[in-house]
Amino acid sequence: EFHVDKVRDTFRVLLQMALVITFGSALPVVKVGRMAGQFAKPRSSPTETRKDVTLTSYRGDIINDEKFTKEARNPDAAKMVEAYHQSSQTLNILRAFSYGGYASIDRLHAWNLDFVHQSNEE
Repeated sequence: EFHVDKVRDTFRVLLQMALVITFGSALPVVKVGRMAGQFAKPRSSPTETRKDVTLTSYRGDIINDEKFTKEARNPDAAKMVEAYHQSSQTLNILRAFSYGGYASIDRLHAWNLDFVHQSNEE
């Protein structure tokens, strides 16, 4: 699921939405996104039961696996390290796009013009 293109595309949509809101409201917009670490899932029950089999609940990719097997539902500390690396990679990608000019107002206007041009072709 993690890929540079997905991070870039989500960042682009966030910037475009902020631009629309800024122009519509004539006010500055603070852009906030949850893109670098939605790995834990709070659960109301510590266990899950399916067809008379009870296992530990899925707690998110940082703890265990979604598959309904005993092995997959066991906590795995290596998943924490993997989540940390993926989060830091996402932040580094966002930082590179942001400071590298990807978020410049000129680029945002070009994206909007590209969208209008593509819409007219369809």
